Amino acid sequence: MANCFVVMAIGDQKDANGEIIVSESSLRDKYKNLIKEAISNANPNLEVVRADDSGAQGMISTDILNRLMFSDFVVVDITHPNPNVFYELGLRHACKPKGTIILKDKNSPYVPFDISHLRYIEYTDSTAGLSDLKSKLKDTFAEYARSENLSDNQFQDQAKLLGFQFPVYEKPSSSKATILKAFIDNPALLDIFAQQDPNAAAIFKAIGQAPNSDKLLESIAEEFLSDDKK
Repeated sequence: MANCFVVMAIGDQKDANGEIIVSESSLRDKYKNLIKEAISNANPNLEVVRADDSGAQGMISTDILNRLMFSDFVVVDITHPNPNVFYELGLRHACKPKGTIILKDKNSPYVPFDISHLRYIEYTDSTAGLSDLKSKLKDTFAEYARSENLSDNQFQDQAKLLGFQFPVYEKPSSSKATILKAFIDNPALLDIFAQQDPNAAAIFKAIGQAPNSDKLLESIAEEFLSDDKK
């Protein structure tokens, strides 16, 4: 299943005098009843999560970074001038040329200069607003599906224009992992294998469909196909 990470203000939001202007519980309600609901209805094939939804062990910042790098879609609500939100939006733009959708409450006038030229979806926190947001998100997901080479942020466009070389951190795949991937990606070979061992064939199919399957295949090849295994 594809995934969608929601970036938005989470805790109490305060003004310059320290007064709460919107509570944590109100933001949670908006996420659950408006934003998440609209995304799930616009694209039922997406797993939608916010940072505080995750039950993963370890530092929450690590989980956020992983989701910014690897999520198929990231929806960012810029309604409140929250520094964490804009930092995470910038990181996402640096990681991916597409798949970032910006939202903003229609009653919020604040849009930072650096992103004021980008497309964003306005919404209202109401029953009618929910229906309208569903429709706009559905159109946006359809546009992404139609346009494989679509870029949705200026940073990536500028990097492409200037030929900027991003650092490469991936480890080179081993020959064993490459062979294993080729086997899994060949339906005819999998069908033949399934006649001998249907359970193992089903596992291989699931691995091939999993997110970041290349890393999983690399681990399997290293663990089970190593030359020093006896």
